[in-house]
Amino acid sequence: MQAVKTVKLKLFKPTRVKRQLLFLLQENQQLLNNYIGLIEKHSTTNKSLLHSLSYSRLRSDYKLPSAIVQSARDKAVEAYKSYKAKKRRGEKSSKPCFSDRVPVRLDKRTFSVIETDNRFRYFASIATVEGRVFVPLLGQRYQYKYLARLFKGELQQGTAELLLKGNEFYIYLAVKKELSVPRPDASFTPIGIDLGLNNLLTSVILRDKPSGAKFFSGKPALKMRKHFSTFRTSLGKAKLLWRIKKSKEKESRCMRDINHKASTAIIKQALTVENPVIILERLRGIRRKAKSGKKLNRMLHSWAFAQLQSFIEYKANWNGIPVVYVNPEFTSQRCSVCGYTDKANRKGNSFVCSKCGYQLNADLNAAINIAKQHKNFAFGYMLDALGDVATPLTPAVNKKEHKMVSVVDRGSPCF
Repeated sequence: MQAVKTVKLKLFKPTRVKRQLLFLLQENQQLLNNYIGLIEKHSTTNKSLLHSLSYSRLRSDYKLPSAIVQSARDKAVEAYKSYKAKKRRGEKSSKPCFSDRVPVRLDKRTFSVIETDNRFRYFASIATVEGRVFVPLLGQRYQYKYLARLFKGELQQGTAELLLKGNEFYIYLAVKKELSVPRPDASFTPIGIDLGLNNLLTSVILRDKPSGAKFFSGKPALKMRKHFSTFRTSLGKAKLLWRIKKSKEKESRCMRDINHKASTAIIKQALTVENPVIILERLRGIRRKAKSGKKLNRMLHSWAFAQLQSFIEYKANWNGIPVVYVNPEFTSQRCSVCGYTDKANRKGNSFVCSKCGYQLNADLNAAINIAKQHKNFAFGYMLDALGDVATPLTPAVNKKEHKMVSVVDRGSPCF
């Protein structure tokens, strides 16, 4: 399989070609919305049919390079299919409508990286309506490392996205490498991960008995969310709508940073284990199903669960670690020792089994139950695999021997 990583690069002062890039973004937006209209008009997402129905006309109307027209078609089809899939699942969704800031998808025909001996080592070559433009690429040392590996042949170039953020242009370049992610079997060591609010994530390694528990505190994220919520309330009263938008963007960046740190910590933990397999909760529909108080609902709906899991998944794949998704139902209510399941077992952040009296941190107990579901799998469920609720297990675990080392990472808010 191929593992993919995205490298963010800034275009250095593209003053001379700014007009061409802005025009490219504008034409791309109109083209995407045109394709959405065609998809609805002809009730089809078949790319070949859309090509035969509209390609010649759209090439004439927009004058864009043929590869960008084809990429726009593919992007519109993907967005519309995603919209329809959510509608079928009963999730809230609106028909795709692309804004003027929608990125332009570029492939190898319309984008390439050029290595030079100049002051700026790497240049972007971008196809526009008026021909190719060449702009220096700026990045950090670790980003240049991926570009260097690209020219050494260790990595392959994937698609790129050209986007405008504020007054700056950026390239999001996908780099790929071939690797074999092993199929997890009974010899693999599961690492169960429970996601939550009090602890952003709790992980545990399950060998003969649980060990190496790790907590990543959710308090910095909660504090950050509360800060921005209060801040936006005051901005709303002052009718400063543009500042509300800016604060949402900053909050999103802060949450992304926290999720990157948490996911990196999990991968580092997994790399210390021989034949690891990461077990994640299948959280599809968690927001729709959440029926809590107003305050908790707001936190749930603003929490980046899917982003955190996607970070863990792509970083695991990049390191050749398999990922399995399981049904999390009852994992917080089931005793990880005797298997007894009762809602009364969980008391806040503590878990006390009503049957055997076993006591443990509630999030850690859930992480152990998630890891145990690996044992109940028909092995081979990888990436987006959907597991069923595991049958309660009754392993011979001595309570006194059930000791773990906790590593608490408090993280840090970025405001």
